[in-house]
Amino acid sequence: MTVTASKTTTEQLLRKYAFPITLLVVFTLVGLVVALLRSKFIYLFLFISLGSASAIGEWVTLQFPKYKQIFRRTIQAAVGGGLFIGLSLFHNVNFQFSELFFDLYAGVITGAFIQFAFARLFLPFIMGNAFCSRACWSGAVFELVQPLNPKVKTPRYRNEWIAFTYISTLIIISSVASYYYNPAIFETSKRWWILGENLLILGIGVFLSCYWGRRTYCRTFCPFISVSGLFSRFSIFKITPIDAQSCNSCGKCNRHCPMLVDVRAAVEQNQRISHKSCILCEHCVDACPYHCIELAPKFPWQKNGNTANQ
Repeated sequence: MTVTASKTTTEQLLRKYAFPITLLVVFTLVGLVVALLRSKFIYLFLFISLGSASAIGEWVTLQFPKYKQIFRRTIQAAVGGGLFIGLSLFHNVNFQFSELFFDLYAGVITGAFIQFAFARLFLPFIMGNAFCSRACWSGAVFELVQPLNPKVKTPRYRNEWIAFTYISTLIIISSVASYYYNPAIFETSKRWWILGENLLILGIGVFLSCYWGRRTYCRTFCPFISVSGLFSRFSIFKITPIDAQSCNSCGKCNRHCPMLVDVRAAVEQNQRISHKSCILCEHCVDACPYHCIELAPKFPWQKNGNTANQ
């Protein structure tokens, strides 16, 4: 009995701290790979620092769940701000979608590709769109100013035509700009392009949120979510029903979701949230008065059903 109880306790602890542990391991491994490929071990230090900050933030939220959103936003602002201020402004590293095409036409590989490959092609298979709620500086600003915006009665849901038309437009603009003036080549003025592009995105996002609801830019236009959302349904970590029977369909989970995901419908069917727009912000988890859902891992080879019972 003692051995069984000890094993159960260990499994519960591993399950409880799976997310912060995974964050630290993933960031460290990616940092090591990037450092070896680029022959610059500053990348290893950078990724370990980011992973440690994110992991510590997640660990703190587990100790003080009542203040989860405060800690999450703080870590998001710190990590995102560090990336933007430390790398974008001081080291001319543009992480926006347009830079992928600037680099393509210039024949170079910069931080934009590394960020895209890590956050939008690799990370979604492990923790979906968590980058958007843990490290994105634009998302951090949108959440910070949200209390200043009025509540909208008819928020705009995601439209795939709009999302991919926006991506196509960005590709065309980036291609045309690369032909006449490629920021990836003219390093001296690149910082101004980075600053202007980010301010434009923030301005559009804040303006639209007044009419279509919080994080409208992320939900409707963000090219990165459009890409990572294609793979996030295969994610190991997802919002998972742990006590679907206790759900009384109050709808608080849906009302608190900034991405307008129908969480309630999934819980009623005892299914994990696999919507491509889910950013794992856990607003729905905190809003549920009966603790029906939580952020939990489940591997592809595990059986279907309630993850918490496996």
